[in-house]
Amino acid sequence: MPQETNLNVAPYFDDFDPQSNYYKVLFKPAYPVQARELNNLQSILQNQIEDMGTHFFKEGAKVIPGQLSYLPNFYGIQIDSDFLGIPVDLYLKQLIGKKITGATSGVTAKIVTYITSQESERGVCTIYVDYYESSTSDNSTQTFSNNEVLLTSDNINFASTFIANGEGFARTLTTNSNVVGSAFALSNGVYFLRGFFVDVEDQILILDQYDNTPNYRIGLNVTESLISADVDPSLNDNARNFTNFTAPGADRLEITAFLSKKSRNDLNDQNFVQLAEVQNGRLRDTNTGTEYNVLADELATRTFDESGHYYVKEFVTTVKESLNNGYGNRGIYNQNQTTTSGQTPSDDLMVYKVGPGKAYVRGYPVETLGSTFLDSPKARTTKNVGGKSLTFCF
Repeated sequence: MPQETNLNVAPYFDDFDPQSNYYKVLFKPAYPVQARELNNLQSILQNQIEDMGTHFFKEGAKVIPGQLSYLPNFYGIQIDSDFLGIPVDLYLKQLIGKKITGATSGVTAKIVTYITSQESERGVCTIYVDYYESSTSDNSTQTFSNNEVLLTSDNINFASTFIANGEGFARTLTTNSNVVGSAFALSNGVYFLRGFFVDVEDQILILDQYDNTPNYRIGLNVTESLISADVDPSLNDNARNFTNFTAPGADRLEITAFLSKKSRNDLNDQNFVQLAEVQNGRLRDTNTGTEYNVLADELATRTFDESGHYYVKEFVTTVKESLNNGYGNRGIYNQNQTTTSGQTPSDDLMVYKVGPGKAYVRGYPVETLGSTFLDSPKARTTKNVGGKSLTFCF
C-alpha cells in the first residue's frame, strides 16, 4: 500500500499524480524553483521504487530479515519500588543489557527490559532477565531469592546520585518475587512498508506480564508522522557547523514500525502487519520467510507444473474425543471450555487433530507450526436392514 499521509496540503503542495505520466521535472533558466516541484521530484522517484518493490515484495515482507524470537518463559523478578529511599524507576533504564548479581543467592543475570509500578498489572516494579548461571555446582539455586539485594556490575549515575559497581540497587519482594511472563523479540531488519524499505530496530514486546499462556496476534504497527525542526532540532540549518535555531530546515516524513499485539479476534489490520500468532502459549504461525509478490506467483507456477501438490513434512492426523470425561477417554476439551471453532464440547462431537507439517499446494508453501483441531459431528443416525446376509470376519 502507498503512504497514507496526504502531502498535497499547505505548505507542501505535493500534487504528484501517478496517472499523469510525468516522470521528470524539467527546470528552466529564469524560472523560480517551486516547493511543489522539489516535492514532486521525490514523489516521482518514490513511485518508481514502490512499483519495483511491489513487483517483488508483498506489503510487510521482510527484505533484510530481523530474527523473530518467541519467549514463552520470560523470567522476571519483582522488586520494591524504592531502594534506600530512592525510587528505582529513576535509573533502571541504565541497567538494560547489564549484568546483575544476587547478594544472597549469588545468581547472575542480564536485565532485558523492565516495567514500572505504573505499567505493572500488579502495581509492582518488575525487571525481566536472562539468567547466566547459578551460584552452586548442582544448579540448585537458579533464580534470585525473596528479600534479596541485587548488585550492579556497572556504575549508575542519575541526578546527583552515584551507585558504584558492586553495590546494591534494588531489593526483591519478601514473598513470591519470581514471576514468569511471555514476550516476543525482533532484531533489526528492513521491511517493505507503505512502498518504502523501512528500517526496524531491535525491539522486545511483553505479551503477558505474569502469565505464559498468551493469546495474541503479534505484528508491526506502522505510523507516519510529519517532523519539523520544532520537534527535531537537528533539522535546523547547520551551515556553520552548529545548529542555527533561526534557520529551520525542511520538514521530514517519518515512517516507523513497532512491535504490537492484538487480540486473536481483532481482525482490523489497518496500520498493522502480522508477523506471528500465539494461541494458549503456543506459537501457531510466524512469518519466517520473505513474502514475494509477483515473483512468488511465477515461482509457484513453475513448482506446480513440475511437481504438483506434495508435502515435505507430513500432517499426521488423528481422531480424538471432543469432551474429556475425566475417565481416560483423552478428550481434548474440558466441560467448561469451548472448542477452537467456538463450539461446546460434547459426546456428539469428535476432533480431527492435524499435526504440524509443511506442504506445497499449487506451488505455494503451506506450513503449520502447531497442531490444528477441527470439529466434526459424530454419526448418530441408524438404518434397519432386514433379510440380508452378513459376513463376519474374525
